[in-house]
Amino acid sequence: MPQTTHNGATFHIGLTMAGAASAGCYTAGAMDYLFEILYLWEEAKNGKLPAGWDAAMLAMVPQHQVIIDAMGGTSAGGMTTMMSAIYALQGKLNPVSDPGQKDQPKNNVMYDSWVLMGDQPGQPGVLEKTLSTSDLEGKEKIQSLLNSDFIDAICDNAFKPGQAQGPSRFPFIANNLELVLSHTMIRSIPLAVDFTTPGGQHRRNRKSPEHSTFEHFTVSHFKLDYDDARDKGKYLPLDPFGKGAAAMKLATMATGAFPVGLKYREFFKDELSADYLKHITTKIAFNRLSDIPAAEVPVIDWPDDFPASYPFVSVDGGAINNEPFGEVLAILKSRYGKKEADKDYDYALIMIDPFPDVPSGEPYKHPDDLFSVVPAIIGTLYDQSKVKRAEMLDAYSSEYYRGEIFPVRWKKRNDDEHHPIACGAAMAFSGFLDIAFRHHDFFLGRDNARNFYRTYFTLEYNKAKGIVHPIHASWTDDMVNLFKRPGKDGSIYLPIVPDLYMLKEKWAGGKERNPFDRSVPQWPQYDAAKLFALKDKMEARVKLMLDLTYKKMNNNVAGPEHPLTAAWMSKYYRSNWFKKLTGRIGSGVLEWLFKMNKGKIAGRVTQSAIEWILKDLEAAKLLGEPK
Repeated sequence: MPQTTHNGATFHIGLTMAGAASAGCYTAGAMDYLFEILYLWEEAKNGKLPAGWDAAMLAMVPQHQVIIDAMGGTSAGGMTTMMSAIYALQGKLNPVSDPGQKDQPKNNVMYDSWVLMGDQPGQPGVLEKTLSTSDLEGKEKIQSLLNSDFIDAICDNAFKPGQAQGPSRFPFIANNLELVLSHTMIRSIPLAVDFTTPGGQHRRNRKSPEHSTFEHFTVSHFKLDYDDARDKGKYLPLDPFGKGAAAMKLATMATGAFPVGLKYREFFKDELSADYLKHITTKIAFNRLSDIPAAEVPVIDWPDDFPASYPFVSVDGGAINNEPFGEVLAILKSRYGKKEADKDYDYALIMIDPFPDVPSGEPYKHPDDLFSVVPAIIGTLYDQSKVKRAEMLDAYSSEYYRGEIFPVRWKKRNDDEHHPIACGAAMAFSGFLDIAFRHHDFFLGRDNARNFYRTYFTLEYNKAKGIVHPIHASWTDDMVNLFKRPGKDGSIYLPIVPDLYMLKEKWAGGKERNPFDRSVPQWPQYDAAKLFALKDKMEARVKLMLDLTYKKMNNNVAGPEHPLTAAWMSKYYRSNWFKKLTGRIGSGVLEWLFKMNKGKIAGRVTQSAIEWILKDLEAAKLLGEPK
């Protein structure tokens, strides 16, 4: 069902939220500000202004429409994508614009999930929760370096049915909103290229040769207007408080399952069915939602033994694709087509990225031995897995409106911080150390979003030259003067999303808020005493992981499924009483040595980890001085 507009002019948006580990709070802040100004604008178009605003401002309110059609994300960005959808579908605005009382719940799923992270005054903080051994006790396996149960608790709270309040959704959310979360599958999906010659096709007595490849990247693709008869096996229902909740919750935790550090997630049943996986793999393999007509996409010849149920383990989607902007852009293009050179923009892609990829600028270091080549190989494979050939080709050959919100923190005008984001230290896990880091970055996201929508997310306006986008066609000269941004050579630019707080600030000759102002002006400083206070808990977790590792290594013997291996091992290692005796003595000595040194090893590992964390905080100017 088409959504109504006030003057017939509509602009569409797709949002991509990149992977960010603990810095998802930055993305959450950016989304909080966008929802706030969109909602304020929608209310004003319907004649409603906040208390204390001059009613005469209504004459200055632009009347076009902006609709969010698609959102997608990976890792922390994927989790924020889902939290944004939950917030938008509640339909009840509760922005967090006041930085005071940072440790209090705000009834805002994005703030409460990303800044509070389940922390409560007087209770263990998130870092202490990650060091708990409850996920290891009584178990025979290690699932992650950090206890990830806090993530389950955050998701359980976000998906509570009681969260559904108010209207069905915000008015700027499309009726057919699509949401995409990316995953890295440990179990691959087989794809093949048939290498059978014409003559070989007549040989029915053996399997034809194939050159096989394996797809490890997949997405969970949700639709708000999901219809079971039409969409089953192709999409998933975007229904966080109904029948779609279980799959949505699992997908949320799976996209953020940071490899090794956080718990991997298991798709046991048909959360992503075999039919669905075939369908989405076809889209991914052939970029089906972009400019390639469906008729030109070959039908994949799936293996005859492709199972009806396809359980798999998923880790962080960022391991392969940390910024799924191609998938979000594909949704927009499938709906509104390719932009022609002489046509106006109908839609735009916005990416929110706490850690934008830029060339490091460091000089090339030539590997010269095995110890330098092996890490280089690992880095090479990781970088290569994330190459976006289709997206790059699209970007260079097409005219699509793209913009990015990324961290900028000004020390003073035209002088920005080298490390602008507090949660960027310790491999982007520093947000787990202190709520002050997460709180700072949430408001940095809001500030950067404010400047982006006011200044950069704009279109050129030149009435004399006939350069007027349809969304600005009905703007009066007074409206233009209030919202305009100067460009080069006398050109001006007008916002796609008008920020009415800017109108309020400039009303009656007032002054617009300084874009260099920060909501949280001071850098948070970490008191390392908090980390040292958890030293014993950290050592206890390392000790238990060492125990489980030692037990796992000693259980790695040949079993009944390898009878020949067992026979050979018995012949050379357990063939007579002397070898058996010395073997038992040797095993006992090794076990004794392990137990005697386990505490020392755990202490050394803990000391090294603490030192590494503190060095990284100091480099980012986030470490306080000893008292």
